[in-house]
Amino acid sequence: MLRLKWVSLNRQKLIVKIFSSFLVIIVLFSGFNLLSVHLFSNIVQNEIIQYNRLMLKNTSERYQTHFERIKTLLFDMYMNEATVAFNRQLMKKSEADVEFWTATDPLKVLRTQAYNPMFYLNNLLIYFNSRSLVIEKEGSVHADMMFSQFYVSNDYPLLFWKNQFYRTSNYVLHPEKTFTVTNLNSSVKAQLIPFSFRMPSSNYQVIALLDARLMKEAFYGAEDNRQFMIVQEDGSLLYSSPGELSASDIPTFLDGKEYGLSGDYYFFFEKNEGSPLTYVTAVPYSNIASKVKNASWTLVLIFAVSIIIGLLTSVFFSRKLNQPVKQMVNSILRRDPVKLESAIHEFDLIHQNIRQLLDEKDAVHQELVDKRSLLTSFGYINKLKAITSDINDWKDIAEMDEPFIIVLFQLHFKARSVEDSEMKTDRMAYYIQEYIKVLFSERFPSSQTFQMENNQILSLICGTDVRNELDRALMMLKTILDRDKAYFLVTIAISSAYEQSSQFNEAYREVLDMVQLARPVDESQVIRERSSTPTQLVFTVPQEQELYANLQAGNDLNCITFMNRMLYQLDKRGVSVQQLRQLAEGVIARVVKLLEPYGIDVNGSSYHQQQLALMEECYTLDQFKQFYAELFQTSAAVIRSRKDEQDPTISYVMDYIENRFADDVSLDQLADKLNISVGYLSVYIKEKTGANFSDHINAIRINKAKELLSDNALSVQEISVLIGYRNVTSFIRMFKKMIGIPPGEYRKNKVLEADAESLDHR
Repeated sequence: MLRLKWVSLNRQKLIVKIFSSFLVIIVLFSGFNLLSVHLFSNIVQNEIIQYNRLMLKNTSERYQTHFERIKTLLFDMYMNEATVAFNRQLMKKSEADVEFWTATDPLKVLRTQAYNPMFYLNNLLIYFNSRSLVIEKEGSVHADMMFSQFYVSNDYPLLFWKNQFYRTSNYVLHPEKTFTVTNLNSSVKAQLIPFSFRMPSSNYQVIALLDARLMKEAFYGAEDNRQFMIVQEDGSLLYSSPGELSASDIPTFLDGKEYGLSGDYYFFFEKNEGSPLTYVTAVPYSNIASKVKNASWTLVLIFAVSIIIGLLTSVFFSRKLNQPVKQMVNSILRRDPVKLESAIHEFDLIHQNIRQLLDEKDAVHQELVDKRSLLTSFGYINKLKAITSDINDWKDIAEMDEPFIIVLFQLHFKARSVEDSEMKTDRMAYYIQEYIKVLFSERFPSSQTFQMENNQILSLICGTDVRNELDRALMMLKTILDRDKAYFLVTIAISSAYEQSSQFNEAYREVLDMVQLARPVDESQVIRERSSTPTQLVFTVPQEQELYANLQAGNDLNCITFMNRMLYQLDKRGVSVQQLRQLAEGVIARVVKLLEPYGIDVNGSSYHQQQLALMEECYTLDQFKQFYAELFQTSAAVIRSRKDEQDPTISYVMDYIENRFADDVSLDQLADKLNISVGYLSVYIKEKTGANFSDHINAIRINKAKELLSDNALSVQEISVLIGYRNVTSFIRMFKKMIGIPPGEYRKNKVLEADAESLDHR
């Protein structure tokens, strides 16, 4: 009886100590939370302030970016050829001779921009002073009617816009005012920010009427308790969201502060570099204080709940930990009771049973020693992923002491054919493995066959002088496998003879290298020895330039002919399927890169991955030819379709250069023919094509030079004069810069290629 009480008391000590440990953790956690509550208010307040600063910074950047975008729009509209042409008529012709119908040309461009939702425009106007005519998105109207009936504002009457023709600045961003906007069906009030542009002494100006409400919702948001204002350099308001504050309520903070408390509001300021505008947000102090208070009460509530949960969890887990220990002790006591010496008798009992654990450890150690030869003989074992044989088979192999040969069967499934069949690749591989196992077991009783992976089977043949019988077996097997070559091809690699089982890893690596030598033929192959393969396949510089120049021109037939010729030559050199795939990977990468300017995504694109997947299905020379034909046809089609969509102005420029590249073509001549300025045309060509005017001339001349260099009848100097270079040194320097080699060396390479091609055909 005394013993039971003593044991019960000690058991109680364990649960008391566990519970006490939990209480210590809860006390530490409580102290941390109390400190957190103390610091949380300031942290939350600072976070709210930083959040408002960040929001205002993002808003100012969005507004500034949008104003720059509108500047570009105004300039483009002002410099539009149709606008310039129509203004020229108004200035030079009498009213009876003005072709007012031509106003539809700038109207089309204006409507496109005015209805673009990304500009947040209510309207876009072109105001011609000489005829007092306004072109807007609905058509053309007299200026007096426009500003007295359709867009009415006391701050922006017709007189105001007339006076703008006498200002000195180009761009002017006018303060936001209320306009009464009237059309045929309705009349509404709108808050608009006018943005105008004109050149000095110009007859017309372009006016963008920005919708202030839409811009505020898009760039700032729709919070009701934060007032947003944009202040101009002179201190006046460019825009203010609805609220009780005015420009006079905005405080001035010294020392470059970006925010501060004034009255009942926190004011936040942001001014972008190079901009005269200052962006201001006014947040009620009560709003920040309420958020801090709510967050503090939330934290206190969480703290209280966590204490309660911690106490309940401590009781639960203390009992949970004590119960299994109690059961373990009872079990040990029934088997080998001992006198308790520890204050917590459970640990004393565990100590008493360490001997048994050591005995078990010795048994496990002995078992590992017995299997050490198996684990150390096969360094490759971690590479074998799906061996289903009994481990005892591998133990027998590890202990064998006779010569052996490894035969590796690499399966190449034809994805498209397999998809049409009802059998999956793993089932096909299983049946092939079973057939090989039956065939080899009949001729080589001690052979072992394993499936390494879904597409890899390995057989181990023991004994000496088995080569002849193995060759006969493999030839019969090849005949059987070729019956199903519509679904798969098999590359069979036979290793050299090895004497010791410890050389298994070396033999396995040998056959892995040998299967990479498979040739691009539509039948199973047996590879009996390692052979030298051609060096890495790469195009010469002229070959690469020829291929991608034809592709860039959209000439898929030339590209296909070129690749067929290359594949024919490579096949005669004895290249492997693996080498052809490496070459195809490089071609695919260059083609995808070439298509990037035409809208084909490059980085991680599905098009790139799709082409690689199609290439992986190629095993024969004809399949590679078909793959390249489809690749070049689709790529050339994309290039041709994009070229057909070229800008008419650019098409005229390119045709002009193409037909007169040998003459002294200048940008001034083209600008005069197109009736636009030289500077505008230069920028336009660069923007639309990505290259300068001179780059296009040089590219056409050098391409023509490449054609002429194929004919030995003309000297380099004569070709230089024919294509428009008066100085042969300039021609040679430009040719080497664009092609990489001088014209003379290019001509020699072409001659050598022609001679080699004629020899191949013989």
